Amino acid sequence: MVSARDRKSNLENLARALRAFLSASDAFDETLGKVLGLNPTDLRCVDLLDQHGTMTAGALADLAGLSTGAVTFLLDRLERAGFVRRVRDAQDRRRVHVELVPRARERVFELHAPLVESWRASAQHFSVSDLQLVAAFLNEGTKVYEAQVPVLRSNLPSESGARAAAGRALVKAAVKAQAKAEVMEKLEETARKLQAKASELQSKAGGIHQPVVVRRAARRDSSAGHDG
Repeated sequence: MVSARDRKSNLENLARALRAFLSASDAFDETLGKVLGLNPTDLRCVDLLDQHGTMTAGALADLAGLSTGAVTFLLDRLERAGFVRRVRDAQDRRRVHVELVPRARERVFELHAPLVESWRASAQHFSVSDLQLVAAFLNEGTKVYEAQVPVLRSNLPSESGARAAAGRALVKAAVKAQAKAEVMEKLEETARKLQAKASELQSKAGGIHQPVVVRRAARRDSSAGHDG
């Protein structure tokens, strides 16, 4: 019979192993995204399309936990990059489906091929019953993660709160712009005053030199009279 202490120890070891496994998986996906030129969200949507096949943009948004607007921009990027294409529904032309481009699917598979081969080699060390237990554990873990997503999402700012924050940001930007405009206006006014003062000083300086010129001209005229 397994003691409570042994069970606790095994659960802790399992948690550490699972955490390391997920970290390694994340590192692989991050590198895969860099090779493909995709950010993590784009790569996840490519993976969802690969898993579930053709679907509408709305369905993809629900699976990925994104807004329809965000998915629209995302699909535009993926379409330009040659990963997905939009297809009209044969029954309802107003309905648009999204699917992976075959070459993109092949490219993703090619990059996963070494990983798949390594998984198959590792699986040889386990019996069929062991693999069944591992699969059951991972399936149960998937359910746990899926159930926790909406719980975690509830911590996100509400839509109204986001709008309020955006409004505050706009007001702050407007106040900042107004303050900048007032400062510029004051600087321009100061510049005009300095220019006026400079012109005044220049005018006065011209007045000071003018009598000297006049006196010199008068002396020349006087000398000319005497010579005559």
